[in-house]
Amino acid sequence: MTSFQIKLLAVLTMAIDHIGLFFFPHVLILNLIGRMSFPLFAWLAASGARYSRNLNQYVIRLLGLATISEIPFLAANRQIDPSFFILNAVFTLSLGLLAILWIKKTTRPWQWLLITLIAALIAVFLKTDYGAAGVCSIVVFYLWHENLKKTIIAQLVICWTWYFIPTLVQMSLTHHISSSNLQNLIELASPISLIAIAVYNGKQGPKAKYLFYLFYPLQYVLIFLIQR
Repeated sequence: MTSFQIKLLAVLTMAIDHIGLFFFPHVLILNLIGRMSFPLFAWLAASGARYSRNLNQYVIRLLGLATISEIPFLAANRQIDPSFFILNAVFTLSLGLLAILWIKKTTRPWQWLLITLIAALIAVFLKTDYGAAGVCSIVVFYLWHENLKKTIIAQLVICWTWYFIPTLVQMSLTHHISSSNLQNLIELASPISLIAIAVYNGKQGPKAKYLFYLFYPLQYVLIFLIQR
């Protein structure tokens, strides 16, 4: 697959996820398919950080997109839950890229770990979508971009650490599966996206630089209008 095809797959799975979330919440397969989306965007962001001529501008563009998208993001989600408030996933991508920006200025692995932990904690404090797990995922994709085996192992460790193990512990204490438990278990489907990354052929394909920049906020505007 080319990076263009992976981008299209990321956008498509995100659209399927949001169709399920906002209009067919009981159709589990839509949510499962949607779990592929964020890891693909995380990989694309990490790849962009590796090959970007100006990483500072890349981060600024993403932060601008995140800020613009937050209003329709909140508007659409508050039709479901009036008290809903988190920062959208583009803020998480931005934090991951900021961590990479700092990592590129250092040479010691312990500093990479410290930077990643700080960025992850900021994501938790700001309540960004995908939070600490999302930030760590982006950094891992960047650090081991050319080592598929290490990438797969690290992504599985992240997934199990943030979703499976805490859920297993909570379920053993409460003896029932809550909606949050179920959502965490659904997140375990996200490593399926690694299949697409594994067959990446190193080619860019057709340029679609602003596909995501346009689609991400506009989808929430459309969702909000349909809800109304």
